[in-house]
Amino acid sequence: MPMYMKIILPQLELHKIESTFENTPHVHDDQFQVTIPVQGTCFFTHESKAVKLPAGEGLILHPRDRHSFHIGPDAGVIIIRVKDGCMYDQEREKGFDPALRQQFDPVAWTMLFRHWITGMLALDHSEKLAEEELELQVLAHLQRLLSGSGASEIAPRLKTGTDTHLSRVLEYIHAHFTEELSVDLLAALARQSRFHFIRSFKSATGQTPYQYVLQLRIGKAKELLQRSSATVTDISFALGFSSPSQFFRIFAKQVGATPEQYRSGTR
Repeated sequence: MPMYMKIILPQLELHKIESTFENTPHVHDDQFQVTIPVQGTCFFTHESKAVKLPAGEGLILHPRDRHSFHIGPDAGVIIIRVKDGCMYDQEREKGFDPALRQQFDPVAWTMLFRHWITGMLALDHSEKLAEEELELQVLAHLQRLLSGSGASEIAPRLKTGTDTHLSRVLEYIHAHFTEELSVDLLAALARQSRFHFIRSFKSATGQTPYQYVLQLRIGKAKELLQRSSATVTDISFALGFSSPSQFFRIFAKQVGATPEQYRSGTR
C-alpha cells in the first residue's frame, strides 16, 4: 500500500505519495499540476506520450492535459495542483510560461513538504488570513523556481513608514484587526501583488500579516483582562477569534499563561 499525505487549501493541493502507486489517465479542468519525483523513478504518460522522470526532474502540466503515472516500491513523488489564475500571479500577464520539464532539488522539496505539513497541522482554518499565507508561501516557492529569475525575491524591501501604501495597510489593520481580513484586501491597499505584499510586509514589520494581527489582538486582550470585567468568552469574540478555545490556545502560547492566570496575576 502506498503512503499518501495531502494538504488541501482553497487555491491549491499538495500530495506526497510513496511506494507502489498507479492511477488511470485523467485531466484537471482548471488546475495546473507540477509533479516532482523525490526518490526513484516516476513513469509518466502525458497526452499518450511516455515520459520517464528520475528524481529531481519535474513535469509541469497545464489544465486539461491528459496524464497518468505509476511508481514502484522505492519511489516517491510530490504533486502540486494550483487553480488556473493563481499559478503565476501578475507574471502570467507578461507571457510567463515555464518549460514542460524542469529541474527540482528533491531533498529541498521533501523538507519543504514536511514544513508545510507541520504548518497545516497547526493551521486554524477559521482564520482566512492564516490559510492564505500558507498558500502564498507554497506558491512563492513554486513561482520563484518556475520563473528562473527569482520571482518571489523581487518584492521591495521596505521600512515601515517609508512607503505610503504600506503605511495605509498598517493603519487599516490597526483599525480593523478584530475583523476578518484577507491578503487580497491588504495587497490591494498596498498596491502590490499578493506575492510581493507578503514579502514587503514581513520585511517592514518582521512578521506576516496574520502574526501582526494576532499581536494586536493579544495586546488588546491583555488590556481588557486587566482593566475590564468582561468574561474570557466575551473578549474572545470581541477581538475576532472564532471561539474561546482558539483565543485560549493562542493567548497561552504567546503569553505563557492562560487568560485567567494573566488576569489574576498568577503567571
